Amino acid sequence: MKRTASIGAILLFVALLALPLYLARAASNSHNPIVIAADSDFLTCGCVASGSGSAADPYIIGPMAINGTSGSNIAVSIDGSSLTKSFNLFNLTISGNGSNASTGIFLNHINSSGTSSILAQVTGPQTSIQSNGIGIVVKNSNNVTLDGGGANSNGPGIGKMAGAINKNFVGAIDVENSSNITVRGWQFSADGQDNTPDYIAFDPSLSNWGVGAVRLFKTSNSTIDHTSANNCTTVSFAVFSSNHNTVSNNSADYPFTNNVLISDGSSYNTVINNSFSTADFVGIMIADPLPGTATLNTYGPAHDNLVTGNVDHTDGPTGAEKSAGIAPAFLGGIVILNGTYNNTISNNQVFSSTGADLGWAQAVPNPQSPVGVFSYPPLLHCNVSASEGGGGTANHNGNVWSGNAVRIIDSCITQQ
Repeated sequence: MKRTASIGAILLFVALLALPLYLARAASNSHNPIVIAADSDFLTCGCVASGSGSAADPYIIGPMAINGTSGSNIAVSIDGSSLTKSFNLFNLTISGNGSNASTGIFLNHINSSGTSSILAQVTGPQTSIQSNGIGIVVKNSNNVTLDGGGANSNGPGIGKMAGAINKNFVGAIDVENSSNITVRGWQFSADGQDNTPDYIAFDPSLSNWGVGAVRLFKTSNSTIDHTSANNCTTVSFAVFSSNHNTVSNNSADYPFTNNVLISDGSSYNTVINNSFSTADFVGIMIADPLPGTATLNTYGPAHDNLVTGNVDHTDGPTGAEKSAGIAPAFLGGIVILNGTYNNTISNNQVFSSTGADLGWAQAVPNPQSPVGVFSYPPLLHCNVSASEGGGGTANHNGNVWSGNAVRIIDSCITQQ
């Protein structure tokens, strides 16, 4: 009996030694681009590793590598218009050729009826999506989970293991016309580019703001949580025409221009318990388009957003940006811009290396400026004349600043 037990232990040890090699081989399996538009496609794609397609036992696609997506190609495209089967895209390695039109994963019309009829996931700490136009696009969908598996249980950002979405030309994750989307546990690095921001109309077009780390457009009841964005531009996390979303427990640094931008009719969003630093111009900004612009007429004003419990440090432009005149005159740590109303900025720790830690300002158009508005220096703060609500400018448009730990605060803002 002892001899049998010893042999069993040896076999188990050998199997455990072989497991990393097996996983490495599985992850290196290559596959052509995958298109799923019907339940039968799961059976014929040659891409399903396991699962029955039920919510309790979804089809597992991966680990595998899909390389060389080019032009307008999509590595994995899933249209859920007629799907009844659940799926999990697990530990995929997707590498494009640097084309700004290619996409790593495109999920469209998933649970588009608004019900959670199928389980739809992209997961795995060994996921790697890079050198595409956009890493992951989710459109017209509900109840989709994108989980890189790296959420840091001890604070903002990620732990040692996290799926990586890096070096994508337009950005990492774009969510549009969707609801109940969870983005969690990813490492974003060097996603996006330095676009030409629109500081007058805040036109949400990708040509102006890009995707950066994560972009929400016409999206509701969704969460960006415990991710880490490093050097993602133009904005780390952008919220356009979206409501009731939460940006929580993330870390981010070195964006051009902001770490967070909330604009274009976005309301009842919460930015909480994040750790941000080194934004070139503004750490966190809630902004309305200027009066009379088409975007303000289309999307309405932003209002009733909450920014609380965040740490935001060392924001400010480089010397080259100052010399080029591309740093807007409303620089600061947390800035409420133009006529947006009834927003609350509370209990944050803010230190801005240039401009006020807390600012209330209005952009002033300047056709001679490279960015279309007056640039820094000097600062233009406490000059708000636009009001979309909240009792008007005499009442700070209903905006409230309270309990923040700051050094420099605009004179027109209630002292903390």
